[in-house]
Amino acid sequence: MTASSRYELLPSFLIGFHGTDQKTAEKVLSGKSHLTVSENDYDWLGHGIYFWEYSPLRAEQFVREKFKWQGRKEKVAVVGAIIDPGLCLNLLDARGLSYLEVGYDALLTARGGVEFLPKNGEGKELWMRKLDCAVINTVHELRAVTRTVEWQEANPEIAPLQSYDTVRGAFWEGGPIYPGARIERKNHVQICVRNSASIIGYFRPIPDS
Repeated sequence: MTASSRYELLPSFLIGFHGTDQKTAEKVLSGKSHLTVSENDYDWLGHGIYFWEYSPLRAEQFVREKFKWQGRKEKVAVVGAIIDPGLCLNLLDARGLSYLEVGYDALLTARGGVEFLPKNGEGKELWMRKLDCAVINTVHELRAVTRTVEWQEANPEIAPLQSYDTVRGAFWEGGPIYPGARIERKNHVQICVRNSASIIGYFRPIPDS
């Protein structure tokens, strides 16, 4: 991996939306709690707090689908957040994508072969992204290694790599929105916040009239 590019620092605040149960939402909005980090082995952008960029409706749709699947009866709610992306592993950028190749090669070496790698889901389990999660988490681990005393002593001429504050990516799902379309019904952009300090504040979304 090379040193971070100036263009990995995203300069503008983003608006993100997170679906949850109403009780949790009220605690977060009152300042009594933070949204919790997701650490599932299938999280498609690695571990962190997930937000849908500029889409409160998609956040609500997702949490309703999730609660139905889980058999949960709580009322759902959406929490808005103002996010400073900071140093971002941006998977909508060529540089960010190149790091995934490095992460995959490192994971492959560590596991000892393709047959030992986790698998991504397909079809109805498209959301099950165990391989992608492992690769992205490996990218973070590789950067962390450069900040150890041992690595710095062995590589004094190379600057250590900062931790990413956020990871950003686009997901295509839901099937064609009309016959022959290459645009799908549930396309979205998500941002995964790894550094909670990147969340500048929470807010209650204003319902569309």
